[in-house]
Amino acid sequence: MFKNSTIIVFFALTLAYLSFLVPQLSLAGSTKKFQERKSHDLIVGELLGRVDPDDLDRLIEKNYYPVLSKNFAGQLNCVSVSPNEIIYRIEYPLNNSNGHPQQIVFKFFETEQSLAAAIITDKIDFAITESEKIAQEVHNATTAFFIYFRYKKQNFVKMLAYNNAHFILRDKNVRKALTYSINREYILNKILKTQAYYADGPISEKSKFHAPGLEEYKFSQRKAIQFLRSEHWKDTNGDGIIDKNGMPFRIAIAYEKGVLLEEQIARRIKIDWNKLGVDMIRNPMTKDEMKANLAARDYDVMLMNHQYQDNIESFRKNFMSTSKGNFLAYNNKTTDKFIRIYQKMDSFASRKLMFQAIQDRINKDNPAAFLFFLWLERYFVNRIKFENFVDEKKTLLPFTEWKFRK
Repeated sequence: MFKNSTIIVFFALTLAYLSFLVPQLSLAGSTKKFQERKSHDLIVGELLGRVDPDDLDRLIEKNYYPVLSKNFAGQLNCVSVSPNEIIYRIEYPLNNSNGHPQQIVFKFFETEQSLAAAIITDKIDFAITESEKIAQEVHNATTAFFIYFRYKKQNFVKMLAYNNAHFILRDKNVRKALTYSINREYILNKILKTQAYYADGPISEKSKFHAPGLEEYKFSQRKAIQFLRSEHWKDTNGDGIIDKNGMPFRIAIAYEKGVLLEEQIARRIKIDWNKLGVDMIRNPMTKDEMKANLAARDYDVMLMNHQYQDNIESFRKNFMSTSKGNFLAYNNKTTDKFIRIYQKMDSFASRKLMFQAIQDRINKDNPAAFLFFLWLERYFVNRIKFENFVDEKKTLLPFTEWKFRK
């Protein structure tokens, strides 16, 4: 009897203790969540494959990430760097942040899918993507994020950089065959969802300096095969891979690691090139690796984005045979001559004609496959965490003007 009474008292005390403890634990959890929610860090999600962490300062300076207001009188200081995270502290004038972000934390993810998961689970506050599929996935999973479009700068081109010094790719007819065999219509409609337009060179047709009448390299397996046969590439042993002098046509294509859009395009190009009998090896790389390989010209083909300027300096840097910035290893005496002549011309009309002649020469040599001009990207903003992030015209405000919800 006494033993049973002891057990009853014990359970009663246990229940009483738990009834006290559970609310405390719940409060502690709520306090922790509250503290996390009240944190004045703005978290930016980014891909290691798409952005090189070493480029953050340059991208911030160019307003790719809208961090600072034009007339911001404070300072932005990098205070912490690790392989997957970089932190900037914002020093406001008079040390008065007024509810604005105090730190910008860049978190880097290995794949676009992991970045999408972080957006959906509310682990980041801002991200940028070119992928319509990822945007749709986020849209279907959560209403916490504001998804908006942002237009890219003119002449932002998606291209296949051919290493013109490569023992196979130094032949312009081979390069032309590869370019003609790419079904760009399929890529544009099925992968890019028509959010780009065709390129015929490094300068968009929207530029007043664009050269008219350039070869568009429209999809043609027939032309591609003709160019390869003219250079004696054929399958002599029946293994499905074309060869020449006993050497198989085998090349590697590098692209941004973890970026869904790049993976889809690279996969499609592989299908098209396989139909020619070309053995293509896919080689995903980080942005840092891509930059190093381009600078050293240590690659076969690279699927990449590049921003050209419609001026002679950009062309001298990228296409002059003696330029260190000529990552294509492009070497053409006529192009070099035209660039030198341009620099000696005085009138606008003559310079424009010469600039167009340079584009025409490059187009005929096809040192790269200029595929598309991308015109659209999307950004995601955590609207639950911030009370303002766009102006009345839906233009994204600088991070220093965002305010946390109270």
